[in-house]
Amino acid sequence: MRLDIESLAGGGKGVARAGGKVWFVAGALPGELVDAEPSRRRAGVVEARATRILHAAPWRDASPCPVADACGGCDLAHVRREAAPEVLRLLAEGALRHASAALSEAVRRAPVVASPMPWRMRARLHWDSRRAVLGFFGPRSHRTVAIDECRVVSPLLLGALQPLASALAASRLGDGDLDWLEDLAGTHAVAGWRGAPASMPEVEGLAGLHPLDEEGGVLAGGWGETGVTIELPVPLWVPTGAFFQGNRHLVPLLFGRVGELVRELGGGSVVDLYGGVGFLAAAARHAGADSVTVVEPNGVAAQAAIRNLPGAVVENRTAEAFLGAARLPSDATAILDAPRSGLSRPMADALCGQAPRAIIMLACDLARFGRDAGRLLDGGYTLRSLELWDLFAGSHHVEVLASLARV
Repeated sequence: MRLDIESLAGGGKGVARAGGKVWFVAGALPGELVDAEPSRRRAGVVEARATRILHAAPWRDASPCPVADACGGCDLAHVRREAAPEVLRLLAEGALRHASAALSEAVRRAPVVASPMPWRMRARLHWDSRRAVLGFFGPRSHRTVAIDECRVVSPLLLGALQPLASALAASRLGDGDLDWLEDLAGTHAVAGWRGAPASMPEVEGLAGLHPLDEEGGVLAGGWGETGVTIELPVPLWVPTGAFFQGNRHLVPLLFGRVGELVRELGGGSVVDLYGGVGFLAAAARHAGADSVTVVEPNGVAAQAAIRNLPGAVVENRTAEAFLGAARLPSDATAILDAPRSGLSRPMADALCGQAPRAIIMLACDLARFGRDAGRLLDGGYTLRSLELWDLFAGSHHVEVLASLARV
């Protein structure tokens, strides 16, 4: 089907209208004329993929990543890096089109912090033992795709892929996942195995490889180091199985910007309610916060936070459980780096009820950010600032960094 692409939808797909239906076309950009092959049909909607670009938009990268079509990770690999801020803003405006006027206007004016390539210092790789392939899943599939020419991962990881695959095959390990973690410089890496417990083979290019339990804890059978140090103004120890922001270029900038927001909001007490290993809490402490509390339900991450923030209060429980049992200080700034699902209803209600002086939000899902920020605005807060961060460069995912103050 030949289509004129009119706009961009959530998920980074081009939108066209033909035959009385709305077409969502992967790999297409506004202003383009494309040939598209349908992949799925439902009432009034056709999902498709561009197979030929007859007229290219100025945003298009003429030489995209060679594995982008097969790999499911970078759905905007066809967008030039220089055009990324404009495209990400367009996606954010679309995702928040039903949000309050204050949020919609803030997104239109928001600065966009774009990322260079390659950016990944964390990756979850999938091991297909039958085909002996280590890589990422393909689009909307559980078929593992080799990524030997990937543009988002580091040269260190690209160089280790073949030795890792050979070692996993030689050890006769079944299917599983490999969590890769490296330092900011991209010179030092460790990995964790999520699959049937086994003795881990030694692999050139790695400083350590360990089997992990469901929480990310280290099991017997591994060798070498169990984490890396992220060299920020406050060095942070990150265990192999713990979550950490994955963009090596933007992590230092994000550390600095959160510190600036804490200073602008007056310091005081800071409570990081989804604290992880203490990344954002460390930024707040470095910026002069009087006291820091980290709330984190994952035991591995909570232990890392204790190590990274000596003297800080670390609560190994959920944010909901913490707010249900404790009152926030009257001068508190709450930091919210919630999971993709956003704030639970009890969490949003508890925040509005306890009314911390200020809130800093880092949200990885635009629609849920709109929902959650809307609840807070209705609950007595005003929006101070909003920024868009390209933490997942090459994809449609854009993170929002926002600060709110109690009215």
